[in-house]
Amino acid sequence: MRGIRLIGTAATVVALLVAGCAGQDVTALRTPAAPPTPAPSGETFSVANGTTVPVAIAVNGTVIETVPEGTTEDPIKAPVPPRPWTVEARSPSGRVLATMTVAANDYLSSTSGRIGSADLACGTIVLWAGAPYAGGPSSVPDPSKPCD
Repeated sequence: MRGIRLIGTAATVVALLVAGCAGQDVTALRTPAAPPTPAPSGETFSVANGTTVPVAIAVNGTVIETVPEGTTEDPIKAPVPPRPWTVEARSPSGRVLATMTVAANDYLSSTSGRIGSADLACGTIVLWAGAPYAGGPSSVPDPSKPCD
């Protein structure tokens, strides 16, 4: 008899819980996936393409823009994702020509930053974040490093 009373009490508790939740909108309980967010304002980097070929700029493996030969973008025009970044300058054939890595906790300011560059047979590529790059592209041709 006692077991039947416990089952009856448990059934009553479950019924009350179900009734209490019946009016609640379950869609409000779901957490929607957060949309991708762009980098915070001012979080960007620059590219000086002092080569004779256009270079594709990839951030974390995704091409975001192509910078024409002989041009500088300070800062780059394309939006960038939040850090960390692995920035690559790629040749028209897709070969990586220069790389720069910027960690999430790297301090970037007008006096501190990160840089990556390469002297190639067709010119120089410079990637930088933070402190301004004062030199601009100045080619020291290296015939052992082709641009294609």
